[in-house]
Amino acid sequence: MAKELNSLGHNIIFGVNDEQKHLLKQELDFARYIQFEGYNIEYPKRGSMGIKMLLEFPKILTRIRTEHNELQTLIDKHKFDLVISDNRLGLHTHKIPCIYITHQINIQGPNLIKNQLHKIHGKYINRFTHCWIPDSESKINLGEELSHGKLHDNCSYIGTLSRFNEKATSENEDIDYLAIISGPEPQRSQFESIIIAEFKNLTENKCAILGGKPLEESTSMLENIEYYSHLNSKDFYQLVCRSQKIICRPGYSSIMDLSVLQKPVHFIPTPGQTEQEHLAKLHGKENGWSTQNKLRISNKLKCNMVSETKQNLKTLKW
Repeated sequence: MAKELNSLGHNIIFGVNDEQKHLLKQELDFARYIQFEGYNIEYPKRGSMGIKMLLEFPKILTRIRTEHNELQTLIDKHKFDLVISDNRLGLHTHKIPCIYITHQINIQGPNLIKNQLHKIHGKYINRFTHCWIPDSESKINLGEELSHGKLHDNCSYIGTLSRFNEKATSENEDIDYLAIISGPEPQRSQFESIIIAEFKNLTENKCAILGGKPLEESTSMLENIEYYSHLNSKDFYQLVCRSQKIICRPGYSSIMDLSVLQKPVHFIPTPGQTEQEHLAKLHGKENGWSTQNKLRISNKLKCNMVSETKQNLKTLKW
């Protein structure tokens, strides 16, 4: 989206934290960056995600109010013409048009608070000039009930968004399994530790791990594992092309990328994260993508997992 706006002659300013800035500057050297902190949600090492989110709710609301006030100051300072908010609920104002981007029109949360979350989210959506939904309006779509249903008047579908624009090749697949590690701590590190342990058991297979740590730039070999802390989009694409099968979290951004790359994928949702659990079940059921809620995966890996999904993934590209 930033590349498209830049090609039309617009100046782009990103509000980011340090990690996001490091990541984006590699891809978008034409943009400017200002410090703007996120919600900094803390995920539990174990136990109920629902209870943890209830405890985090006051902190989130406080940050939403704070970012709303910060935006007014930033508009006066930088003379913005338009605000595009990536799921940031406080970034609306009457001064200039504001666009809210979300795929979660119908938030998948714990049943105890799901309806209340939907009402609160709807009130925030109505405060924006437009709400853009990164999905297809057609029956063939990625979000299904997450992104479809009764829409507010300011909502519209813009199609899926991906940094990739072509299918990954399969000519030189020398890696059996590629694990893409992502998400907040401590779940990111826990997931990585389990993947490393499982991959080491697959002594006859060549494996690779993309660590999801943008602030680090390191490459190493761990027995039968190629390890990359972070890769830019070009190198990431080449790594995917080399890989026969992918293991990752079913975050929506990952799903949008994979719908273009069309490689067999094995989803392992973050424990207790209801949106990822929902998306994993959805694509496992509707599109033949493999899902696995348990973290121990070696038996599944040894059974030629998800090799049948290539033909089904084709239906997700339009």
